[in-house]
Amino acid sequence: MTQVNVILELIGYIFRPLGFLVFGVAAGWLASLPFTTEAKWWQLEIAALLGLLGSAVTLSIYTGAGTVGAYALGAGASVLFFGMRAGRPPSEPRAEKKS
Repeated sequence: MTQVNVILELIGYIFRPLGFLVFGVAAGWLASLPFTTEAKWWQLEIAALLGLLGSAVTLSIYTGAGTVGAYALGAGASVLFFGMRAGRPPSEPRAEKKS
């Protein structure tokens, strides 16, 4: 019985940071979305940033350092990648899709 618990704990130590890395990417994308859309509402931008920072602070209180590090790494990379709109300068408008 204890061997099963040890194996499950090991799997949990591996998959928890990976899951929070994916969650961080999604949260970073969601937080950078108001900055890249055409309609600019400063209230939505502030709420998105405060939500992202608040989730990082909450995770640092209730989870371990590896989990918070994976979340922050995913969120930071996502904000940089999606915030730059995949290489286009922020002042350039999005290209319209042609059908």
